[in-house]
Amino acid sequence: MRKETCKTCEKEFVIRDEDLIFYEQMKTVPPIYCPECRMARRLMFRNERILYKRSCDLCKENMITLYSPDSPYKVYCSKCWWSDEWDPKSFATDYDFSKTFFEQYKELQTKVPRLGLAAFKNIRSDYTNGSAENKDCYLIFASDYNEDCLYSRLLQRDKQCVDCAFLHESELCYECIDCRKCFRCMFVEQCQDSTDLLFCYNLRNSNNCIFCTNGRNISNSILNIKYSKEEFEKKKSEILKNYESIEKAKKEFAELKNKTIKKFATQTKCHNVTGDYIHNCYDGVELYDTYDAKNCSYMKDTEKPTDSQDCNNYYYKPQFGYNIMGALEGSRLKNSAFVFYSNEVEYCDMCYNLSNGFGCISVRKGNYMILNKEHEREEYLKLKEKIENQMKREKDFGQFFPPEVAPFTYNESLINDFFPLSKEEALKRGYRWQDKTTGTFDKETIKKGEVPDSINDIDEKILNEILVCEECNKNFKIIEAELTFYKKMNLPLPHKDFECRHQDRMKKRNGMKLYYRSCMKEDCKNEFETTYAPDTSDIIYCENCYQQEIY
Repeated sequence: MRKETCKTCEKEFVIRDEDLIFYEQMKTVPPIYCPECRMARRLMFRNERILYKRSCDLCKENMITLYSPDSPYKVYCSKCWWSDEWDPKSFATDYDFSKTFFEQYKELQTKVPRLGLAAFKNIRSDYTNGSAENKDCYLIFASDYNEDCLYSRLLQRDKQCVDCAFLHESELCYECIDCRKCFRCMFVEQCQDSTDLLFCYNLRNSNNCIFCTNGRNISNSILNIKYSKEEFEKKKSEILKNYESIEKAKKEFAELKNKTIKKFATQTKCHNVTGDYIHNCYDGVELYDTYDAKNCSYMKDTEKPTDSQDCNNYYYKPQFGYNIMGALEGSRLKNSAFVFYSNEVEYCDMCYNLSNGFGCISVRKGNYMILNKEHEREEYLKLKEKIENQMKREKDFGQFFPPEVAPFTYNESLINDFFPLSKEEALKRGYRWQDKTTGTFDKETIKKGEVPDSINDIDEKILNEILVCEECNKNFKIIEAELTFYKKMNLPLPHKDFECRHQDRMKKRNGMKLYYRSCMKEDCKNEFETTYAPDTSDIIYCENCYQQEIY
């Protein structure tokens, strides 16, 4: 184990002996940036929710895209990007050793068309990104196989769900976070296999519950105490009466959660790992929202990876990956972004079915390619080795793309969700910043404080009105599918726009920072790493004490 100082934030970080073995196996060098700054560089390549309108640079038709109209890139709509009307290999460039690799890569970036939106096989779901196989969805992101879902992130196989995050196989849910197989649930967190929950936390196999926590197989309960059906329905009606009563219930629920015993981390079937929101993971450190990982570390949003480090949005059994932002399957992937079904690639972006590639962009199929130019195998290997030696002399070798190569600014990219910085601090660290604010302002037809409190006082005329967010002052509208959902669930209209509601949800999840703490149960001396900060008032137990208390 050795300690280093991050070249970006100047904080001290540790490189483990296990990490050094991994770097040697991957034929790369140890990082010069801390795990947080390494992730920041990767996530600068992922704009997830900031959408723009501009025309396709090929067909000239209007489209929804991740790239602002003033970005320096050629951007194609999905139909054009996948068409045979252009050839990524036509942008092939000979390598020039009088320039640095990243200088030449940046030149190639401005020439090769980029895919405007990562959306595949969706039906009537234009305003989505990182999405596939969705039907009649609006403003959902990083979500697949959903129907009639709105304003959410990371949904999988859900129906008629609104304002949710990290939700799986559920239906008719509202403001649900980290839930699975739930039906008609509202304002609940970390619940599974349950029905008709309202303001509940960590329930399993339960139904008709209000303000219940850490419960298993309970029903018709309020504060974990069983009531008659009539008493239960009366309490539910009181809470859902209007906007004011729901806001009051939110505060009561926050206080209730604060007093609730919590396990040090949301981990199930894990061994020898640290992190949070993980399942069936073995041997690794700093894993977040990761499932079925073996011998992996410094990962976020990954599924079934093996023998990999420093990867985000890395899915479907990829292996031997390092510093990857977005991959499906693949092996021996290094320092690349959005490389799908590819092998042995490095410093590539938005490439499919590429084998042995270095510095390629938007290649859809190829072998032995450097800067989009194909080579014979022996020629490719010799040239790649010379480029790597040049990068080693320039001290760029083995590190992810620098911020000036990233296609998005700091406040456009996903990193701003997890590690927000001020404009001044972002610029100081070498990141770019977007000053133009998306959205409209000062066009509201209904002022703050004038939105009716009860959904019973709302009719279809609201669809023609313009509302204003009570927090950021951005204008927003209510769409027809949304109004239908609120009517069905007896919910009042929101007073904040989608982005502010999203940020409120994300604040309810712990961040990606680990703290050394001890179990808070009396006489227990177990220690662990947890995402619950020491200065919080949460009651945190170790695994054994938590299991004894809950089960």
